[in-house]
Amino acid sequence: MLSNTVRKELRRGMQDAVATQDVAGVVKFARRLLAASSKPADTIFCANVFAGIGEALQEQLGARRLKTFVVRSVTVEPILPCLSVEGVLANYVLDLKLGGYGSYADELLNIDSSLARFEPELVLILLDLEEIAGCLPDLCADGIGAEVEEEVERCVAQVAQLLRNYRHRSKARILFQGVVAPEITSLGDVGEANLPHSLTHAVQRLNMGLAALCGTITDCIFFDADRLAARHGRARWRDTRMFYASRLAVAADLFHDYSRGMVCAFSTLFRAPHKILCTDLDNTLWGGVLGEDGPDGIATGSAFPGNCYLAYQQYLKRLSSRGILLAIVSKNNEADVREAFQIRAADLALSLDNFVAHKISWDEKSDAIRELAKELSLGLDSFVVVDDSPEECEAIRQQLREVAVVEAPAHEPWKLVEILSEQSFFDVASVTGEDVTRVQEYTAQAQRAVLASSASSRDEFLASLEIVCSFQSALQAPLTRAVQLLAKTNQFNLTTRRRSAAEVEEFASEKGGQAIVVRVRDRFGDAGVVGLALARMNGNSCNLDSLLLSCRVIGRGIETALLAHVCHTALRVGATQVLGEFIATKKNAPCEHFYNDHGFTRIIPSKVAASDSVFYVLDLTASVPTYPKWITVEGNESYER
Repeated sequence: MLSNTVRKELRRGMQDAVATQDVAGVVKFARRLLAASSKPADTIFCANVFAGIGEALQEQLGARRLKTFVVRSVTVEPILPCLSVEGVLANYVLDLKLGGYGSYADELLNIDSSLARFEPELVLILLDLEEIAGCLPDLCADGIGAEVEEEVERCVAQVAQLLRNYRHRSKARILFQGVVAPEITSLGDVGEANLPHSLTHAVQRLNMGLAALCGTITDCIFFDADRLAARHGRARWRDTRMFYASRLAVAADLFHDYSRGMVCAFSTLFRAPHKILCTDLDNTLWGGVLGEDGPDGIATGSAFPGNCYLAYQQYLKRLSSRGILLAIVSKNNEADVREAFQIRAADLALSLDNFVAHKISWDEKSDAIRELAKELSLGLDSFVVVDDSPEECEAIRQQLREVAVVEAPAHEPWKLVEILSEQSFFDVASVTGEDVTRVQEYTAQAQRAVLASSASSRDEFLASLEIVCSFQSALQAPLTRAVQLLAKTNQFNLTTRRRSAAEVEEFASEKGGQAIVVRVRDRFGDAGVVGLALARMNGNSCNLDSLLLSCRVIGRGIETALLAHVCHTALRVGATQVLGEFIATKKNAPCEHFYNDHGFTRIIPSKVAASDSVFYVLDLTASVPTYPKWITVEGNESYER
């Protein structure tokens, strides 16, 4: 616990940073204050400071402002300062509006409710067991629970009606909170564990049904409050006196943990996860210093403390299995590292083949990470770095602010996996086939690079790849993959609009609208769904809202094939021109000249949609983009090439 003197110094540091307009400094001091103080006054102080710098947070740190409405059946007012603060720490500015206590059904069903009038971007639905399934405790009390399964199904169906009714009227993202199993029940601990229709088991089935339901509703995430309660201890989760007195469902000392969990959950609706984890070696991937202890002296394997490092290696391998890329960034002699992986192979869960790249030298690690970003065509904001050296960590934070840095506890290696798993770097609500095969695709990239170096010309290289493109509706991609591309593609993204699943569905359902994805494969493998185009008709004009392509396939003509498909489809529905839009960002310079390169002419429309937009037009009656000759197009037989 911080002394009052230190607390005052940190508060003063925040105020001084506000005075000098150093927003990053404000957040840094706030993190230090909140990490060491559990006093509500410090949380409220931070919330008030953040409230005064909302615009600066957006301008300097790129924080996302979200109009957020809270639908609730319990008291949440004391939690809101924590929710605001945790939002800022995750780079959100939450404009919070609170719905009436217990008025959740009216808010979701009434077309003139305060929720409907607010027109939020995010809705948090926080209901208690009593409101979702109030009959369950009594139905489970006899230990037989003859009607429990029917009641669970009825409750899920009732929630489905509420959510689907609201989804029909609104495109807002939705977080739906699951219920927490009561700590004390009439069946006792043994009965709860062993009777199949105990309340604990019924709540588990209910939450599973609610989670599955959320998965069927576009832009809806299930927040597993029961898992969070189990992590922190159900006996601590609720202050019984405060719940009976004021219906406050979470104990005060867990406000921040609860809010942080909620922010992590809804973040999956707005952001893509990080793509790559770069790990140090000495005192991180294994114990000890390779240059001093030698391969036989480093700690890894089944005996303590080596098993702590083995657990970290196993955790990384599991991340890799769902498409998180692994890389090594280490100050070491590369020959020594290769020898260590060979000699200690039986004691290591990973081999060098599990890493898509490695930078093993005595160069600065920030330079090595920049090189990796360039080689792998990844943005720096895709990187997570794990290193045991406080000095190296701080250097990376200062030089590469976009990179997430985790300091490995060198003297407590058993904590590293826990520290990493508590972060939201790699949290996802869904996993696609493209995610699972991402590591293989980067291996294939290396094979393509070898082929390119031996080809006599670019055309010869591209022809030798035997590229095949197939086009399909984004709703069949599946839709989750289309939304994933919209959320995470930065470099080749003409407008960088982060459209929601509901908006993609709208493009697909409009007359003459297009929501098209492109799937790519070549002689080295199937890259999966790598590109997306969204367009809608406006009179005789096909207006391109979004056109984007994964950085993994840039430069092979896929972008031209996607544009050609859009133009041919537009012609079929009666368009005589295509209107393109480019919005420059810090990251999308690779596509700045895309429209010029494809025969479009820059124009200044009479009504400009946005001050930072540049518009281009292509007269389809004069020319239509053609498919590159080295690409075979499938599922597009009706178009002449």
